[in-house]
Amino acid sequence: VINSWIIVVRYIHIDPMGTCLAAKSAPDSSDKLSNKDQSAHRQIQDTLLVDEEKAKREKKILLLGSGSSGKSTIFRQLKCLYKSGLEALDHDEARQRNRQNMVKDMLKLLLNSERLHEKRLVSQSVDVKDSTILAAIHCVSEFREEQFEIPDSRVEDQDLLRLGTAIDKLWRLPAIQETFAKGRSYFAISENIEFFFNKATEVFHPNYTPSEKEVLLSRCMTTGVIDGRFNMNGTDFLIYDAGGQHSERRKWIVNFSGVTAILFVAALNHYNRVLFENETKNAMHDSVELFKEVINMRFFKATEIILFLNKKDLFIKLLQEGVYLSLCFDASQGWIEPMWDGTDANPYNYRPITEDKDQDAIHFDQCYNHAIDFISAVYQKQALNQAKRIYVHVTDATDRDLIENVFWDVQDIAIRANLRRGGLF
Repeated sequence: VINSWIIVVRYIHIDPMGTCLAAKSAPDSSDKLSNKDQSAHRQIQDTLLVDEEKAKREKKILLLGSGSSGKSTIFRQLKCLYKSGLEALDHDEARQRNRQNMVKDMLKLLLNSERLHEKRLVSQSVDVKDSTILAAIHCVSEFREEQFEIPDSRVEDQDLLRLGTAIDKLWRLPAIQETFAKGRSYFAISENIEFFFNKATEVFHPNYTPSEKEVLLSRCMTTGVIDGRFNMNGTDFLIYDAGGQHSERRKWIVNFSGVTAILFVAALNHYNRVLFENETKNAMHDSVELFKEVINMRFFKATEIILFLNKKDLFIKLLQEGVYLSLCFDASQGWIEPMWDGTDANPYNYRPITEDKDQDAIHFDQCYNHAIDFISAVYQKQALNQAKRIYVHVTDATDRDLIENVFWDVQDIAIRANLRRGGLF
């Protein structure tokens, strides 16, 4: 059998991208093998040929983007759509993450509430002279290093309940609410964390099991690269979900060969967010810089580029609250061009028309569409080859129907790309 492997390996053809394509015919020396070795030799060759045909059919897609852009949520949605759904492990990990994030983020809110109040960026501060508030703070701080692992958690049921009550009390404080509302452009905090804060006592109940929606909303920092195979309407896809934080990006390069398409995920609401790893850096600035770096790599010269402008639901909420794009696209923020006019002279800075709801809805749609077009143009201008087409989709990774519809287009783009490479389209 070992001799068979040596013969086969010597005659495997490797293409310039490093992909194993086929096992060429072995030399006549194979005839000198025993019947047992010849049978093993044929099995190895057959396996290689099957793998080669599978690789030819399979479309390879890289999910790239900066941290907290929603890549992992999209990956989990694909498991729900094209596999058997979420597994028990997904729910267990989400329960652990949700509890960890809530403790960490509440402590961050408490810290920044005081910091922003000292800078007069918020008007209220937490009253630590109140003994019940101080007790709640001590309770949360007590669990700052807790992993909440299941089933090996060291936390007693009564302590979980006590912690849930403490977080619920602190979350309802006006000072914490103001810090959360006004401070998102000054410090990083988990997306959708307010959803979990609003049900803190439920999340910390000993019998809590996250729903499918809560698994999708749960923030998970991807480390390394996770891959999954999906059959979408008869087409096989191999999709890689790569960690987006700066420390994770150097790991991407190992997956750059033989890529059919790059699916770059950018969070629309990040124009008003900062990076977790560097709270002095605007998150959308970082995303645009990363997009420019990725699409102009020599590896991807012939690769299809699909841009997902994700988290449209959170983007809409920010626009409705009057948070202008000038918080990101302005010289005062270190941005060069193009600029967004943040003054009242810009008709696309949304201001409610309170006396006419119908006109207000029309006005908001105009502001939203103009903002989407502006951000889309910012990303597309990063391509050095302006003739290269970039496919743009506005998405919400938590909306299953929307993701399913968008991935019909992704499939079509990937299939067309393979046909073009084969000279058939």
